[in-house]
Amino acid sequence: MKRKHKLEKSILFKGVLKDLTTRYGMRSAAVIWEDADRELERLETGHPDAERRDLTMVFPAVALYRAIEKNVPGDALEATRAYGTKVGRKYCNILRKATALPGMPSLIWKKMPAIARKMTDGYECEEVIVDDQHCSLRITGCPMYNRAVALDCPEAAQLICCLDKEYLNGFRGVEYTRNRSLAEGDAYCDYLLVNSRCKTKNKDK
Repeated sequence: MKRKHKLEKSILFKGVLKDLTTRYGMRSAAVIWEDADRELERLETGHPDAERRDLTMVFPAVALYRAIEKNVPGDALEATRAYGTKVGRKYCNILRKATALPGMPSLIWKKMPAIARKMTDGYECEEVIVDDQHCSLRITGCPMYNRAVALDCPEAAQLICCLDKEYLNGFRGVEYTRNRSLAEGDAYCDYLLVNSRCKTKNKDK
């Protein structure tokens, strides 16, 4: 019985092979897919005490980046960023549907302090401001980016940032802005979430 690839078991990365095939053709995609699987196995074996976000996000991103760079030098950053954006948009659409129920926007803002705590758990934050209309975060230390740096593959973290920039747009009642990213060379990651319902009411006054 053929062993299932590790990336294929991942909710976020199981669509990679299809994208690789579209981008590089079936033969090259198969080679990259095998290389990524071996690299992911190596990373997991070499870091038995890795945290969950390393196992589910960072290690797969690094493995994919390295496999593409090995076989198609110079294309890994563009390819992984494109995949992150695509997956982020997919989850954005899922969130749009999930938060379409009546009362969901109000509930989201009622729970925003807890959401902000969850978003910043394990991160170094310089600024966290939460009220009934805004949630502003300035993150100066990201454990996922730090892990990618420690693995000498900081560029791989941009896949995660691209995903992040897209999927949070799916929350109804939230206007989301993100302009800066540690992985893209900025001094911090910024998150600004605005209660779009309050913004609309203010415009009507």
